[in-house]
Amino acid sequence: MSGGERVNDYDASCADCGLPVPAGAGLLRHGAKGWEVFHPAHAPKPGPPPRGTHPGWHRRRLLALDIGSTGHRPGVDRIRSAALRGSDGTAHDWILDIGSDIQPPADVAPDGLPDGHSGGLTDTPPAPRPDPLPPPLALEELATLLTAHLATGELLVVWFAPHVLSTLHAELLRHGLPPLAERLPAGVAPVCDPLVLDRHADRYRPGSRSLRAVTEWYGVPHAAPGDPASDAGASLLVAQAVAACHPPLARLSRPALHTEQIIWYAEQTSRHPDALDWPFTPVEPLPWEPVPEG
Repeated sequence: MSGGERVNDYDASCADCGLPVPAGAGLLRHGAKGWEVFHPAHAPKPGPPPRGTHPGWHRRRLLALDIGSTGHRPGVDRIRSAALRGSDGTAHDWILDIGSDIQPPADVAPDGLPDGHSGGLTDTPPAPRPDPLPPPLALEELATLLTAHLATGELLVVWFAPHVLSTLHAELLRHGLPPLAERLPAGVAPVCDPLVLDRHADRYRPGSRSLRAVTEWYGVPHAAPGDPASDAGASLLVAQAVAACHPPLARLSRPALHTEQIIWYAEQTSRHPDALDWPFTPVEPLPWEPVPEG
């Protein structure tokens, strides 16, 4: 029995053979009716609940956003690349010409962001790469597409939204462009953050909650972790998978889903007083500076 496995706290019966399983001697697994107990020899491979055919927001049009940035300081770090991927086949990619004076530290890894963000710190999109654009032009194109989508009331999928949307907010201000909050009378909503959803739906699952790990858990393809295009596509598929595996989440209306995530994220970050707000914090742009050593 591996150290990360969940065991039964109470006496139960094995869901496979029906024989008794003393407390602490069995393994817990997701089943069609919730958690089930198995003898270790009878336990199926760990995995999410089976996907259902129920309706929900996951079957509507979704648009996913991810960015490549020079780090995880929303007011300081710069967006180097960005990608949008839609459930209808929409695909947009940008490379921003941020200049040679601003570079990420050499030792920043894709999984370096807090709260399980796994993408955006490496910038190696597969060919063909779009031509680099001046940041104001690229950011205005991106913001215009995001505004048009959110204005329809459909969900914007953003893995670890507080980092991505806070960084985008500061970058738009930095280049003299209206932030999303000023473009949308109803606010930056509705947003779907698959990291928040997965942590809420399966809060006791051991192991990493990086995008790489969560895609593996749900069996979602993720060809190039760290590439915004791949991360955006994977985030969209994870959002659909979480809702397909957890009908109560799928049944929420889009406004209700947005509101509930504010509450769930606050619970998930209650021990981190410096955590950004969800879905974003309206941070002011700050001058560029390298990541302090040590």
